[in-house]
Amino acid sequence: MPRVDAPSPGSSTLTVKPILRLLFAALLAYAFPPLAPAQVVNRPPVPEWISAADSRPNQPVTFQKEFLAPATLLKSVLLGATEGTAEVSLNGVRVGEVSGAVKATGFDVTGRVKPGQTNVLSVRVLNATNAASLAVLLELNADLARQSWLISDATWRANTQPARSLGRTDARTNNPFAPDKAVDAYNSWKLASGAAQATDPASFTLLPGFKAELIRSARPEEGSWIALAFDPQGRLTLSREKKGLLRLTMDSAGVSKVEVINDTLLECRGLLYAHGALYANANNSKTLVRLRDSKGTGQFDETTELLKTDGGVGHGRNHLKLGPDGWLWIAHGNNVQLPRNISTNSPLRNFAHDRLIPCPWDAGMFDGDVTLPAGHILRMKPDGSEVQLWAGGLRNPLDVAFNEHGDLFTFDADMEWDVGCPWYMPNRVLHVVPGADYGRRRGTGRWPAWYPDTLPSVVDIGLASPTGVIFGHGAKFPAKYQKALFLCDWAYGRILAVHLTPQGASYTGTSELFVGGRPMNVTDACIGPDGAMWFTTGGRGTQSGLYRVSYTGTDAVATAFLPADFEYELRVARGGGLDSQLLGTISTNLYFKRDSSTIVALKDSDFWERQLNTRVPTDALRARRALERTPTGQWRDYALELPREVRVVDKNIFGFPSAPKLQSSPYFAAMENALLSLVRQNDTNAKQAIVEKLLGLPWPVWSDKLPAQSQRSELEETQITRLRILSLCFIRLGPPDDAQRKAALNWLEPLYPNASPRVNEMLVELLVYLRSPQVVAKTVPLLRAATASEDLLLYPFYLRYARDGWTPDARRAVFDALDRAERLPGGRTYFWSIANVRKELLASLTPEERTALGRSEGARASAAKTELPAVPPPRFVKDWKLADLEPRLAEVGKGRSHEGARTALVAAQCVHCHRVSNDPAFPNSVIGPELLAVGARFNRRDLLFHILEPSAVIDEKFRQPRLLLTDGDVVTGMIEREEGGKLFVRPNPLEEKLVEVPLTSIRERRVSEISPMPSGLLNGLRLEQILDLIAYLEAAGDPKHRNFQP
Repeated sequence: MPRVDAPSPGSSTLTVKPILRLLFAALLAYAFPPLAPAQVVNRPPVPEWISAADSRPNQPVTFQKEFLAPATLLKSVLLGATEGTAEVSLNGVRVGEVSGAVKATGFDVTGRVKPGQTNVLSVRVLNATNAASLAVLLELNADLARQSWLISDATWRANTQPARSLGRTDARTNNPFAPDKAVDAYNSWKLASGAAQATDPASFTLLPGFKAELIRSARPEEGSWIALAFDPQGRLTLSREKKGLLRLTMDSAGVSKVEVINDTLLECRGLLYAHGALYANANNSKTLVRLRDSKGTGQFDETTELLKTDGGVGHGRNHLKLGPDGWLWIAHGNNVQLPRNISTNSPLRNFAHDRLIPCPWDAGMFDGDVTLPAGHILRMKPDGSEVQLWAGGLRNPLDVAFNEHGDLFTFDADMEWDVGCPWYMPNRVLHVVPGADYGRRRGTGRWPAWYPDTLPSVVDIGLASPTGVIFGHGAKFPAKYQKALFLCDWAYGRILAVHLTPQGASYTGTSELFVGGRPMNVTDACIGPDGAMWFTTGGRGTQSGLYRVSYTGTDAVATAFLPADFEYELRVARGGGLDSQLLGTISTNLYFKRDSSTIVALKDSDFWERQLNTRVPTDALRARRALERTPTGQWRDYALELPREVRVVDKNIFGFPSAPKLQSSPYFAAMENALLSLVRQNDTNAKQAIVEKLLGLPWPVWSDKLPAQSQRSELEETQITRLRILSLCFIRLGPPDDAQRKAALNWLEPLYPNASPRVNEMLVELLVYLRSPQVVAKTVPLLRAATASEDLLLYPFYLRYARDGWTPDARRAVFDALDRAERLPGGRTYFWSIANVRKELLASLTPEERTALGRSEGARASAAKTELPAVPPPRFVKDWKLADLEPRLAEVGKGRSHEGARTALVAAQCVHCHRVSNDPAFPNSVIGPELLAVGARFNRRDLLFHILEPSAVIDEKFRQPRLLLTDGDVVTGMIEREEGGKLFVRPNPLEEKLVEVPLTSIRERRVSEISPMPSGLLNGLRLEQILDLIAYLEAAGDPKHRNFQP
């Protein structure tokens, strides 16, 4: 994702500002959620009510605004409110009608906005009884780091004249854009909750020439639908989210019959007809079963359990596909553990965490129960007799799909809490190569995509919530879309078409919106026997719909594209046997045929000089897999003698064009790949030789003989690979002895800092691990120059382990970087990590160092030990409701008591979790983020609403862990750490008490529906104290603010 930089002074852009510092980054992160909480925790500006200067009742007014849209547009949602009725148009095309001023009306306008161009938004308002007025909020979602808004204000035109502002919408009692009334783009799916019918496809955005139809809207008794598959008779099977399967029989008039064909399987996320049976991956049943109709009655009378797996169900047992080899290909999320009967012949083996510095609070993160290899892809024989681990290191791949060449792809999910963190990984399309580890680990341990022992993405998608994945094979679409990879995005309500372009042995891709709606929380899709795309909406108990997308345009529709493997798939689905001639036709380019990874012969110069001598990631991985299948004793010495003279080639092992090799390049990839394989084999006998080999090599430097761009890329790749080998050597083969440590420091310290940010990331980790006395001083200039959120967190994250080389100036630089990071946008983990890093750095200070700093951090560190002001224990005053207090909010603006507010902060226990003052003498806490800036982001009503109702609106990302134990008990709270086979959980953030939970006693991990911020915090305060507290938050604690003036 693009890095998030601090805004420049005086910037007038609407680019997002960060929201509240995410209450108790692990626990209280969501006490004050944003307006209909978005995936990126950002706060939109507040719209203003506008009118025409001379507006009169029953007189139409046309409001108009021009705006420049971002060049890339992921999703755009328009929210509007009016006292009367309003016709909305965008670029001359009607959007819809807005009516009512109490609750905003929303539209998905993604398809009507012109990216990178000037757009015109026009709204015609008519009010029969009063003057026409309007309020608008247009959300323009470009990607995770770039979200902007257009609001109604005095810059609009009203009947060609400047509009007149009537004040902010939040100044009125009924704010139509309040959190409980408005739904942003990411939460569009919530509009389907409680809906009586599925969304009308007339409101969908489609590519020209395509048509969408609603075939059926789920009845209440039919549940919410999460997967679909056509059977050999052309009937449609749907899985219900809670339990069971439905079968829909259709005729020319639509659905003619609905029947329940299974009522026991729980949440079947994957359905596949193959080999005369129905395979169902039942997530909540934790099993994959084969259903057969052995008697020909049309009912499944035989159920066979083929694959049982342990682990959680959140990122669980997902979709299935039939491979061109006739095997089942299974996608599992990172909460699922590997089956016990995994084959020793699996392509992915010998995996490990492989990070130099493990993070002690990883266990407290959402994916804290992840075991290696995290999310993974399995390959299983149809009878379940053999299960292979094909690839891993994923988060939550919901589905997989094969292209016409037999190459496998998936759409892996990001961890949206990590936005802003250096370890964030976006939603991305991956080319799934046998034996690949894509680097997903628990918590902060995720590998960067540029490590040499992982693979990059085909295309990064940005904001998304991945579900089903299919190719357009068999569709009666134009050829471009028959070969497209279609991605289903649940939260944003869209299906993307990804167009792949071969690049070496892998691919690159571009994406476009194929169909989108609001809500259109799509769960699965397939190409039906009629050549149309069929998809379902549903999930999380929402209203479901069954839709059909067909092509009715004028472009030529090619003969339905059925690659040989798809034809084979159809035969197998109908229960046909293996056709050797057909299978031979389709298998020539398949990965499992062309990548047999045979044992390498020592004298095979073609392998050593050509196949292994590549930096093309996919090619290098395959060559290393072959090497790692050969006993290291047969090739260790040969590898350590590299590099030799290597001949230049322009083809890789499989005949695909490779990136051109630079003939004068002295950086021999064969040597680096061989050493990487050697350390991955855990050959401790080679440790000393590997270290000496690396440290004896000259560090790659610039040469005037090579093109700058090519050299820059190859230099960086070479440097990263050698640093990764050294890191893995210490991780897998054992820590360095004193002589190795000193030799490594002599090699590394002169190289830091480096021109490459990626190389710097690896160097700072290595230097801290090796206890370099220079690393702190060398990092300070990088911190001071940093503007990106990732850098501002990355360096303190590692420096918290440094023990030598600290000066007061260096400590100030680190704390200043954390302060600046906290003012940038990010997700829950981002702010939690800042708080944890700050807490650990403060804990390492002596009292004298705290005094020397002269900063508020010293007060933070000792806050837990600071005696609170003498305040009588709170007594119950009233069970305050919003209706009691909202009419009095106007009194916040003047004449409030600053001292009364400080007393209220203590009485309401705010100081136990938050920094609420810049006064070092006043108690503050490091548990939660500071509250001094919330007044700039929240209006009075919103602040009050979320204090009174902390569980009313909780973003799915901000729920605390809930542990279901084997004895029936439930433990909810913040996971402080994992140690000695136990989790240490803090149920109450205001208490020191920890609960010890043995890992073996945890049956399942979920997330809580209740906010950890205690409710009723204001019930011990009088009305005047509450108003003083709100005034204090609005004024950022400034006693000179107008709120505290007479």
